[in-house]
Amino acid sequence: MKLPSNGVAKELRSYGGSLFIFLFVIGIIITLLQFPVLESNKEVVMMLIGTIAASIPIIISSITGTKSNDLDALKNSLEKKEDQIKHLVKAKDSLEKMVIDLQREMLQNMDNMLDKIILKAAMDFDKRNYKKCGCGENKCKCQGT
Repeated sequence: MKLPSNGVAKELRSYGGSLFIFLFVIGIIITLLQFPVLESNKEVVMMLIGTIAASIPIIISSITGTKSNDLDALKNSLEKKEDQIKHLVKAKDSLEKMVIDLQREMLQNMDNMLDKIILKAAMDFDKRNYKKCGCGENKCKCQGT
């Protein structure tokens, strides 16, 4: 029988293994409470319990399939991703500043262009009025301006 090896199966094995170890340790404690240990064997039993308690993290990590190297690799990967995010945020801020500066420059150029168009239209209007009264291109003597 082949068990699935995806993340859900891994978590189920992890929870099942952790529950098994927890129940095993509780069983040992209950057994020691019901049946008193002889004074001569007390140190041996305490050593066994200490060994079991010390090996619980190793057993749990082997059941869950996690290794310290995996955790270190994940931490390094996370740090790289955080650095990439910082660089991307910097680049985004820089691009936003460039867009704002470009918009400001476009508005200034549009203002300058409108000023030139209005000035040109006013000059053309004045030229037409000067030609109508016959004064020419210089100041109009007819209107007193």
